[in-house]
Amino acid sequence: MAPSASGKGILSYIRLLVEPIHDEIRKEVTIQMKAYKKEKAAYDTMGKERCKMEAPQMPKNKMFLISGNNTGTGILQNIMDANGTGLICETEADTISAAIGSEYGHWSDTLRKAFDHDRLSYNRRTDQEYREVKKSYLSLLLSGTPAQVKPLIPSTENGLFSRQLFYYMHGIWTWINQFESGETDLEAIFTGIGLEWKKQLDLMKAHGLHTLRLTDEQKQEFNALFADLFFRSGLANDNEMSSSIARLAVNTCRIMAEIAMIRALECDQPYQFKGSSAPLLTPDKEIAADNIKDGIITRWDVTITAEDFHAVLELVTPLYRHATHILSFLPSTEVKHRANADRDALFEIMGNQFTRAQLLEQAEKMKIKPNTALSWLNRLIKKGLLINTDDKGVYTRTHVCVC
Repeated sequence: MAPSASGKGILSYIRLLVEPIHDEIRKEVTIQMKAYKKEKAAYDTMGKERCKMEAPQMPKNKMFLISGNNTGTGILQNIMDANGTGLICETEADTISAAIGSEYGHWSDTLRKAFDHDRLSYNRRTDQEYREVKKSYLSLLLSGTPAQVKPLIPSTENGLFSRQLFYYMHGIWTWINQFESGETDLEAIFTGIGLEWKKQLDLMKAHGLHTLRLTDEQKQEFNALFADLFFRSGLANDNEMSSSIARLAVNTCRIMAEIAMIRALECDQPYQFKGSSAPLLTPDKEIAADNIKDGIITRWDVTITAEDFHAVLELVTPLYRHATHILSFLPSTEVKHRANADRDALFEIMGNQFTRAQLLEQAEKMKIKPNTALSWLNRLIKKGLLINTDDKGVYTRTHVCVC
């Protein structure tokens, strides 16, 4: 999300990362369609003999890159034809909002269901056609201006806001020379990465299912971070961001899984786990020893390195703050309680326990008036988020992280 002319169009390069996947699917569709037309032409010339034969079936119009300018039924057909997978990548968010708001649109619910990999289905009375896909894996990548937020997400209550990851970029502050020589060919770079990723994806598919496994220590650190974020969000936003934080945790795990897998595939022989002291890919613990011995392994556990784990965790707080900034673009009638960034920052710095004197000292450093800081303190005490643990002015958070 960014103001106009801020370079959002660079998002189009992301399409190049998956175009090899899309192009291969479309090539297969072209071959199948050519064969179908040949069979259909032969079938049409059979005359009375046709009643003894089944009519050729038109192949599914499969694709990976799905257009955002789509109808409700159209988007479902695209997803189902591709066995539940797909990516919508649009550089203008209003392409999606206009499609969703059209007479034959209304597929915001499809986006919400796909986040949880839910079953998708539709039933048409005209030709009694029923179709479904048991698992959906649709991704959405958009760029747009702040003014395009409300048409796409008119309310935080419909669940679409909490399912997204937002990143806000500032506008152009200074002019940059548009005629520099030796410019980097980004199209060539992204195309090369896309072709390499296609090879890696084929390798992954050949080895079956991969599941991220965190260590007990990583789980504890993950829970501690989100428990603290949940508490701090309550101070600033009441329950306004609760669902967003819960789903941010889901998205964080998904990012970890991707990073861990990419790291594992950097090895020359990522699936040769026996000769490695710390393999990132190991057979699932439920696979029989005889199958492992014979090399029959269809399920793999993926380990994320400590460095990559912490790198992903470092994204959590910035992503939360960007989401709260996007929240402010919604109409005041939709936002029950505007976040107070100064208050959130002040009590984040104070930690789990602090004295009244320490609070006033930190408030002075942040140029917050003493009466304002004490007013915030009293409000949090009344809400039960802080308690006075003794008569010396020591205050303690009431939340407990169950890790």
